[in-house]
Amino acid sequence: MTGPSASGRGRRATWLRRGLPVLLVALVAGLLVWALDGDGDPGSTAAPESSAAPSSDPGTVEPEATPTGSPAPITQASAAEVVAREGVPESARTVAATQVNFAVPSEWSDGASVRVVDAVQQVTEGRGPGELAGQPQTVFTLELTNGTGASLDLNGVVVQATYGSSATQAAPLYDDETTDFGGSLEPGATATAVYSFAVPEDQLGDVTLSVDVDGFRFPAVFTGAVPAR
Repeated sequence: MTGPSASGRGRRATWLRRGLPVLLVALVAGLLVWALDGDGDPGSTAAPESSAAPSSDPGTVEPEATPTGSPAPITQASAAEVVAREGVPESARTVAATQVNFAVPSEWSDGASVRVVDAVQQVTEGRGPGELAGQPQTVFTLELTNGTGASLDLNGVVVQATYGSSATQAAPLYDDETTDFGGSLEPGATATAVYSFAVPEDQLGDVTLSVDVDGFRFPAVFTGAVPAR
């Protein structure tokens, strides 16, 4: 038998030089895949990674939930019967006032008086500071007459409203209609102001409105049913 020809031996050498490296690379890659896949267990599969919830687009504004129904009236703690005045002792209050219903004026013993000119029940439109739309709103128009012989300082007038058997204080509401008393009221002159409170409509039968002018007179008080229109 004759030996392989020189051309045959050359072809085998060429195959070994070209094919052997490829086989080695394939073998190493297979070993790496086997080692990383389930610690060498051919039957195990890698658990799928949990994907994080997609974050919302920072440029997208989520719509706010729309509240249903009318908001509840804003209320506070029970109102103080008399407003404390800095630098004025409680004993300085000597001018008495009458407690009346909403249909007649309340008069102080020195001749000054105040009356409720008008009362309107409505709902807020959300235009004033901190005002929520749809709140019950009772608007009182007050007229104060100076029947004394001296001027009255109206810069410190405090008006409060309460309702119900527990005398729940109604929060004051401010909008384009409200106007506080202010300035100096000369003898014989009259001043008008508008105050607004969050009084529920079903509580208008039991309301107390107090007008505290200064630290020298007791508050004028209106109580009973509000003749709101």
